[in-house]
Amino acid sequence: MSKQLFGAKYERVVKGLIACMILFLAVSAAEMEMEIAPYILFLAATAASTGIMWQALASSRNAECMSGLFMLPFTNRKMTFSIVLSYAGYTMVTKTLLVLTLFFAVCEWSALQMAVALLCACNGCFMAAAWYTMVKQRRLLPFVILWGAGIFVFVFTVREIRVFAVIVLLSLLLSALRLLKVDAYVFYNPGSAKPLIRHTKGTGSILLYMLRYLFTNKNYLLNTAGLCVIAVVLPFILGQVEELNVMPLGFAVLCLNTPICILLSCDPDLEQAVRVLPGQAGRFCIRYCLFIFSVNMAVSSLYLISWHIQHGGAGGTEIAAALMTALQSAVLSVWLEWSHPVRNWKIENDLWNHPRKYVVPLIMLLAAGLTGMRPEMTGVMLCIVLAECFTLLLIIWKK
Repeated sequence: MSKQLFGAKYERVVKGLIACMILFLAVSAAEMEMEIAPYILFLAATAASTGIMWQALASSRNAECMSGLFMLPFTNRKMTFSIVLSYAGYTMVTKTLLVLTLFFAVCEWSALQMAVALLCACNGCFMAAAWYTMVKQRRLLPFVILWGAGIFVFVFTVREIRVFAVIVLLSLLLSALRLLKVDAYVFYNPGSAKPLIRHTKGTGSILLYMLRYLFTNKNYLLNTAGLCVIAVVLPFILGQVEELNVMPLGFAVLCLNTPICILLSCDPDLEQAVRVLPGQAGRFCIRYCLFIFSVNMAVSSLYLISWHIQHGGAGGTEIAAALMTALQSAVLSVWLEWSHPVRNWKIENDLWNHPRKYVVPLIMLLAAGLTGMRPEMTGVMLCIVLAECFTLLLIIWKK
């Protein structure tokens, strides 16, 4: 299991540690210092590890990796802890350590605080594994909610670090006791490996595939729902800035919807079918662009409505900015996915956290900053975006 996640020679472990070292040295050399309360460090370590571990266990690639593994004779507890430890190591080395390294670089911590932060990260991984085995039994769901709420309440209320460390150790022990009793098959979900659709014939089948892709993968739909919540709350946060027109920044932030922008990367079979069949490039990319544009505009519309209710002033210029951002984000995302799909990933976490996900939102933030400082440039930029979209789509169509 570890070689599936880290590579045959565990090369991803070395890359992860080198990335942490580079990040720490870079931030330290920049002399960036912040005052951070210890409970914020513990909260970040726990939340990051829990979320990433859950995503790793829920990955659809698990079924493909485990299909042959579960055909061999195995000891139940050994299999369970092999799976949990492998994914916990992947979560810690490739994801959580980067977060903790950033915290360690910008603030001075004692050795005890750093050790407790690492303990919180380990506890988050094991809690996620224990919760993953419990949520499938509805009678245990209230216990999961109480457990999770209790941990986060203790993070905010317990100020004595040694007492908090004992609580975290008890939670870790409780997770281990739960995992001792579960059947290893709870981590194997063969249905997740089945493709949604393999044919792209017909006028509407590509859009149908994308809709089924979004609604079948609950994690992807949850990400879009989360952006809708952010769209409602964001005007309250950005509206407190009075010196600049920061409204366009919200449109750029809401374009960070990774799951809908990795359709080809996460399904190599679909990519192969689209690239092999004649005339598919134009048909697929145009519909894919419309799909991303529709999702972006749905979220941006909530942002516009929320802004107008709270602050007013959402007129034609703001609607044009929303259209420009949603369309530009859709075209750039499709172009990146068609020209530079992500390869050699192990589980979906590698796709969701790939650095490429920040390229388009960063460009959108720069454009939003320009339109915020120079509102009269919105119309000009919209014309540029439309011309750029037409040119890119024409290139894709000819290919």
